[in-house]
Amino acid sequence: MKSKRFLTLLALATLSASAAPRWVHGDGQRRQLTQMQRNEVAKETNSPGTGARSQDASASEDGKTISGAADKARLTGVRFLSSKTYTRVMVDLTQEARFETRRLKEDATQGLPPRIYIDIFGARLAMDSKEAIPVQDGLLRQVRVGQFSPDVVRVVLDMSSLRSHHTFLLPDPYRLVIDIQGQETADRLAAVEKNKTPTPPVKGFKPAALGIRKIVLDPGHGGKDPGAIGVGGIAEKDIVLSVARKLAKKLAKEMRIEVVLTRKNDSFVRLEDRTAIANAEDADLFLSLHMNASTSGNAKGLETYYLDNTNDEASLRLAARENGTSRKNVSDLQFILSDMTQNMKLEDSISLAHRLHGSLVDSMSKKLGEVKDLGVKKALFYVLVGARMPSVLVEMFFITNKIEGRAMSRESYQNAIVEALYDGIQKYGESALAAKTL
Repeated sequence: MKSKRFLTLLALATLSASAAPRWVHGDGQRRQLTQMQRNEVAKETNSPGTGARSQDASASEDGKTISGAADKARLTGVRFLSSKTYTRVMVDLTQEARFETRRLKEDATQGLPPRIYIDIFGARLAMDSKEAIPVQDGLLRQVRVGQFSPDVVRVVLDMSSLRSHHTFLLPDPYRLVIDIQGQETADRLAAVEKNKTPTPPVKGFKPAALGIRKIVLDPGHGGKDPGAIGVGGIAEKDIVLSVARKLAKKLAKEMRIEVVLTRKNDSFVRLEDRTAIANAEDADLFLSLHMNASTSGNAKGLETYYLDNTNDEASLRLAARENGTSRKNVSDLQFILSDMTQNMKLEDSISLAHRLHGSLVDSMSKKLGEVKDLGVKKALFYVLVGARMPSVLVEMFFITNKIEGRAMSRESYQNAIVEALYDGIQKYGESALAAKTL
């Protein structure tokens, strides 16, 4: 059972030039704003007299300035996912735009909560609106959007609490992502500790793996995005979903681990939404499952990735394919990791990648005979950006290779992959727990 309630990713406000502006609350009900709410939106999002900043002003904390196009970008939508300690807000744009981020402290005398505001320069709303999204669920209280000046759109996020935040821009399509972490009070942590119930012993279950409570499995692609297509028309999205379901069932049954799938069926989920699910679920591990592809039918083997900057051409090309963007965009965006590194579980991710990869190579060599070991590598996969837990992306063979592609379409080989991944997760859990006791 989930330890927290959070909003579905499509419980959002969609801006439409052809319809009257309406924001949708997380429970799906339409809400009318009070006059006080409307005045507050105007105050912070539509009045240059309240502290508008010039485009040349330097941003405080982790604010950034991104070079943008001359034509105005249009803000077309706002999406969010919020839990008690984490929120990811995604602002959809029609093109690249410069932005600045600022943090405002709580002002109890004025009844104002801690806030973050983002100014998007050279931008316009898709329609004229001063509406707000009343959330009141988890960390995020409310989202307000307004045309602050003729060329600046301001997005204001009202928070219940605020410890840290990071903002970055992803392309194809362009979307501004704001990751926010709230304060965990001593009272809340004490309550969590008090309500913990001992895990009952399970036959065949190793206590060392108890360090892993929850895993988020991410079957890559889905819906309108089939991923790579292999021999005979087999689609990557179908194979990885099948493997994820089998692995989830085995982990839940044999390890008593709570498993969350980013998609349970053939549905499309955006890359940034997948990481947000893992963070909002407060997962201990995040595992994204994919199959490799190449223009050469001879390419084969297994490789496992963790998130980090790289100059390796092959890794950059693969990241571009999985990200659905260009090789140049991947290179240009590597800078976003520079100020996020302190929050990344880099060493743990490397350890997890090696445990999983070693288990995959050993197990599948016995099943297939010769398996080409392409190694553990690093790359900038959007699906891993911002993950607050050890996270890896596994490329389970080449779907474009006649032998490997056909093998992975068979249930027996999928079961073998599941066994190998299960073994790797268990070994990682044992090693992580052992390290904590040293």
